[in-house]
Amino acid sequence: MNMTEERLGRNTPVLIASSVETILLMGAFLAGTTAMLNDQFPLTATWMAALLSAHLSLALLSGLGAVLLFTLSYLSDRKDLFYLGLLTVVFVGLAAAGGLAFYATYNYAFSYLMALSFIIAIITSTGCLVYSL
Repeated sequence: MNMTEERLGRNTPVLIASSVETILLMGAFLAGTTAMLNDQFPLTATWMAALLSAHLSLALLSGLGAVLLFTLSYLSDRKDLFYLGLLTVVFVGLAAAGGLAFYATYNYAFSYLMALSFIIAIITSTGCLVYSL
């Protein structure tokens, strides 16, 4: 074992990825909640579009982050991190499906599905963060 592996450890990439993923998920959730409480659908003002754009951008980044977290948790050879990473990517995907369905239909039930999926993804991503310490 060389000096870099000794200092870094096998769980350090998972720790970094889960920290970033948790921040992205919280940002997407807060931007989405703000959009739902303050916007009118369909959008009627520029600031509404900016808020929704921030939500979509953070959600897209959290989707990419969830895939990265899942990959790194798989490579860490720890089953607990693997299952938490898998749950994170599944619930981020479910949130994306709920968001796309809401945008297509304006049915608020899909919005609640998206919000609940984001909350569960935040919990599982935070679990990855805690277990990789």
